[in-house]
Amino acid sequence: RMATMNKPCYAALREHASGRPALIFVASRRQTRLTALDLIALAASDDDTQSWVGTDDDLDSIAKTCHDPALRHCLPFGVGV
Repeated sequence: RMATMNKPCYAALREHASGRPALIFVASRRQTRLTALDLIALAASDDDTQSWVGTDDDLDSIAKTCHDPALRHCLPFGVGV
């Protein structure tokens, strides 16, 4: 049920939060990871995986120090979980 909101959420991010930080609230920790992965997949389908990164080039090095595998995967795309 929550997954049906990912595409409209992605569209709203593209329209209203381009270049600015945004928070997305979901119901559970599990849903946080699923939503993050879906948003990254939607960005990849638009060939725009770096749209949320901004100018911080250190995200890759920070991601390598993370213990949480979901955060380690999502952080280089500019998505935190």
